[in-house]
Amino acid sequence: MPELPRRASPIGYYDSAPGSQNYPYPAMSWLYPDRGDFIAVVGRMQDINAVRQVKAALLSSRDLSVYSMNAPGFIPGIDFSDHLNYWQHDIPAVMITDTAFYRNKQYHLPGDTADRLNYQKMAQVVDGVITLLYNSK
Repeated sequence: MPELPRRASPIGYYDSAPGSQNYPYPAMSWLYPDRGDFIAVVGRMQDINAVRQVKAALLSSRDLSVYSMNAPGFIPGIDFSDHLNYWQHDIPAVMITDTAFYRNKQYHLPGDTADRLNYQKMAQVVDGVITLLYNSK
């Protein structure tokens, strides 16, 4: 597999309350959890192998729930981060995210403060990314 640009979006907000996770389309809740206590790996349809590779590395971190999605660009939020710059040049890239505003109602607002972040979960994500980097050598 070619070198993959790696970029993490928001990765620190987790909420295990029922109904805490939202999606751009209601039908997505049939496939994905209603609790915002997981990390997501998101990629384009053609980046399925990259998404699988990143997801596998993240799953190597204990106690981290990981869900993935390969989706077309018309899904709102799929291209709301720096990985879009790579996609615009047809370079495979994935987004590792806590789903930002689909979970955190204070995202980019004054209430989006450090005390609301789960540092243990963020460390688990970082451990998974380190595993990915180590294994891709």
